[in-house]
Amino acid sequence: MRRHSTQWVAWAVIAALTLATGCGSQASTAGSTSVDAPAGAPAVTTAAPYPVRHLAVSLVDPSRPTEAGTQTPAHPGRTLDTEVYVPDGPGPFPLIVFAHGLGGSTGRVVGLLTAWAEAGFVVAAPSFPLTNDRVPGASENWRNVAAQPGDVSFVLDTLLGTGGDRGALTSLDQHLDDSIGPPLTRRIDPARVGVGGHSLGGGTTYGVVFNTCCRDTRIKAAEVLSGAEFPVGVPAGGAFELDGHVPLLIMHGENDASLAYHLDADVYATARPPVWFVTLIGGTHSDPYEDVPSRWDDAVVKITTSFWDATLGGAPGGMARFETDAVVPGVTSLQIKAS
Repeated sequence: MRRHSTQWVAWAVIAALTLATGCGSQASTAGSTSVDAPAGAPAVTTAAPYPVRHLAVSLVDPSRPTEAGTQTPAHPGRTLDTEVYVPDGPGPFPLIVFAHGLGGSTGRVVGLLTAWAEAGFVVAAPSFPLTNDRVPGASENWRNVAAQPGDVSFVLDTLLGTGGDRGALTSLDQHLDDSIGPPLTRRIDPARVGVGGHSLGGGTTYGVVFNTCCRDTRIKAAEVLSGAEFPVGVPAGGAFELDGHVPLLIMHGENDASLAYHLDADVYATARPPVWFVTLIGGTHSDPYEDVPSRWDDAVVKITTSFWDATLGGAPGGMARFETDAVVPGVTSLQIKAS
């Protein structure tokens, strides 16, 4: 599955955290819980694996500025170059927005995002204006995570047809004209929306789902992959409230040298259910998710896809299947807070 090599940019601002004493791997599995997909949601895996259309579009939000980066000038709007993966079928399919990490790239997770789309999910992966790997000094721009939950909501507005960049949506529809099926907005079920992210993108996910500054109530499930709570709400006066209003999957490598394992483990300890914590045994920060070969690849694809299917896909027995998939001897362990 993995095709692109990468070297992760370490986060200097949290170097002290990575050296802090972390929690050890916790392999215990608590009792199973039940989370139902929205009522009437059809199973999305009936025709899987789907052929996938991989499209690229620039979304422009003129209403919110891009502040000056450490090596880049300010800009009056926010441009989000976005990769969109569309299952080639009529749908309607759930929609997932994926947030990359600091100095990261949507091009480094093609294998993972393609797997989600093949399973029957429309996936949108924006490049954030100040923190993607094409921006000079991106690794020093971590504070712009405060604006990234708004970027995720803007992408949702666009793809759901409720606002955002309508011109970009028209362009996407034109690329789909030669395939069987309706325009993109009619291929998406607005009642089944998920958000996931890696590293700083995990912090973005915590923000847009659980921070009072920018909580988007359209989101029905969330995945945080080797992330942490960042002070998203500080500029807007918000606060994190992990109150269990949506199912949450947290996954973290126990040997993460960029974001210490305990940062997500601590979130899991305080979060209200339903929440699941998957430990990648011996796992590092980026390799398990990105397009480089690692021993966690197959497990990560299977576990994350099973979680989306259980929470958004409507497949019978989906949660029990996910909890079975989440335990791979010697590779992953699972903790559960049942509702």
